[in-house]
Amino acid sequence: MMSVRNILASVAIALIACACGPSRYAVQIEMRYPSKSGVDLAGKIVSVVYVSDNDSVASRFNGAMAEGFAYALEQDYGTGDGSIGLYEVPSRQDADYASRDSMFNYLMTTGADVVFLFGLPQLGQMNVSGATKVTSASSADSSYVSSGGIQYKLHLYCYDAMNKEDKVIAFGGVSTATPYIYSNGKLSSSEILKEAYAALPEAAFQAGRNVAEAFKAQWKHEQYSIAYYDSQKWYEALYLANQYEWKAAIDIWLGLLDTSDIMKKACAEYNIAVACYMLGDYALALEWLDRSDADNNMPTLSDAMRKRINARL
Repeated sequence: MMSVRNILASVAIALIACACGPSRYAVQIEMRYPSKSGVDLAGKIVSVVYVSDNDSVASRFNGAMAEGFAYALEQDYGTGDGSIGLYEVPSRQDADYASRDSMFNYLMTTGADVVFLFGLPQLGQMNVSGATKVTSASSADSSYVSSGGIQYKLHLYCYDAMNKEDKVIAFGGVSTATPYIYSNGKLSSSEILKEAYAALPEAAFQAGRNVAEAFKAQWKHEQYSIAYYDSQKWYEALYLANQYEWKAAIDIWLGLLDTSDIMKKACAEYNIAVACYMLGDYALALEWLDRSDADNNMPTLSDAMRKRINARL
């Protein structure tokens, strides 16, 4: 954790507008962005629904895949095990599970902001390999391993109540799930095939985790400028900003608004805009940036910040 003294030492490289004017300090931060899929799950309640058709192989595969998907998202967003609700819906002939109305009903029933639906996957035929000796087996019964391979076609749908487009987004693709079968090496081909299907849920769980990769947040290293003056209060707020304690920093900057110096006022307002942006309140950040520009426009700082805010709105 950087101390006030360390910050004072580092600000020597800051850009100084003039002897009595503001200086600029660069805060380094990892910023979260929406996933590769374009779906943004940060701060939202998520539920996962999967279609089940009695006790078929496809149903068991679908349930395990949905579970692996939910688990991976819980780990990525740090919401904790079980924070994403997992729900099963029975398969009905001619039911349009992925319609906007159906997805909205799932969302309302589960109390979520975003709902994912796994339709029944289309499974191909299971293929298995011969047994291969394991180099470091834990027991004689697991001294050989065989692998299976079954192709599946994914049917995944997403509805985000906070998305302005108010539509269901469909995702799909074809991949292969690979169950592994450990044995003593004496199983027949039919026995290996049976064991491969028994091990399929574990492979489906991993398949779900793989699918979740497209919905995990992306992180980018970015630099943000904070304006400050050579006085104790400004240094205190700068220290807090450097520790990402944005709310506490805002409290200090708000107290610095009571000044007849319009440049100082504009700097404090700009800093508050940055803090609001970091806290995820982009509309409020834009309001504070507008106030800063109205008091004393600082294009070197303001223009870049405005582009970042508008990109998030």
